Amino acid sequence: MRITLRLLATVSLLAAGPLARPARADITHYQDGRLCAGLSLGCLGKGPVALEQGETRVINVMGQNVNFCSGVSVSGSGVTVTVAGTKLVADGASVGTGQIDLRFALTGTATPGNRNVTLGNCMGANFTLTITVLRNGTATAMAAIPKQSTFFTTVDVTLTGTNIANAGAKVSNTNTNPNGTVTASILSSDTTSAKVRLTFSTAQAHATGRLVLFDNAFPTVCVPGSGTRIVGCYGAGIDFEITGPNVVESITFPTGSRLTPGSVLTIRIKLAQPAPSASTREGITLAGSITGSGGEPIRWQVHPSAVFQAEPGTTFSPTVELNNFSFPAGTQTRDFIVRLVSLPPGCNIECTGTIEARTADFRDAAPFKRTASFRMALQ
Repeated sequence: MRITLRLLATVSLLAAGPLARPARADITHYQDGRLCAGLSLGCLGKGPVALEQGETRVINVMGQNVNFCSGVSVSGSGVTVTVAGTKLVADGASVGTGQIDLRFALTGTATPGNRNVTLGNCMGANFTLTITVLRNGTATAMAAIPKQSTFFTTVDVTLTGTNIANAGAKVSNTNTNPNGTVTASILSSDTTSAKVRLTFSTAQAHATGRLVLFDNAFPTVCVPGSGTRIVGCYGAGIDFEITGPNVVESITFPTGSRLTPGSVLTIRIKLAQPAPSASTREGITLAGSITGSGGEPIRWQVHPSAVFQAEPGTTFSPTVELNNFSFPAGTQTRDFIVRLVSLPPGCNIECTGTIEARTADFRDAAPFKRTASFRMALQ
């Protein structure tokens, strides 16, 4: 029995390998004060760490035995690295994890791309950290965006600046009519210009936002809308506005959206843009409207229409599919007033009604059509 137990113990030790071998020392974390700022030990891994042309920055590198490293070098030109300090126990870590602080100084013309940083003589080992040199570029201007002749889903824009090659693009602070999302993609870029395509999830009449270019070598480090210019962004961004054919921007009820038999409903219809004059309408194609003339035609109706009648100053018919009205040139808002005669059939206590209004070729979909609801009640 003793021989058997001894043999089993020997086999187990051989299978487990040398017991005295320590865990392999290496870099485990780094703290750049940017993407890693909210993490107690910093980011996991050995980079890449984003650094920008022209900047000087200290990066804290952590791991077993890194504090014993006595040599440091970096590949390529335009970047120098020196040891700013060491700690036996790294910030936020426990015994066994050391820290070496590396000061990087980049020239304004340091070649963009990845570099290897080698830590030598680290208790018999060498460690490697990767940095990415980003362009210190700035987008300074955007070419004028012409008025769109139709409702748009894609628009190409051109930005100019300095040192903006290898650009990526992001959008922030967007506002679209109708509501939707917008994405940006690069069609081409060089040192002084970038052509960007904006793609909208739905056909648009009007859109605003901010377009931010960045060095596409490290897309995540540039965060539009954060309020701070983070490394890698080609400036704080440039605002854009794109205008297409007019639409109904909103339908509201300034005197209230709940009414009883005998009371009036004030319907306020607002256009996204003032109604054009004949001269400003040029270039806009509106099938079925008054292209070439001033003003902006709309069609509107109350549902259910049969229980309403017009008030003075409002042209309204309950028997037509849609009522016609043309906003005079230069105007943007109009009130329509109708009176509820009685509750509609089947509405005994309270029910919902709808206002619809359409512009352009009056199709039954956004951005041509907008609706709003109101309530009818017995009392």
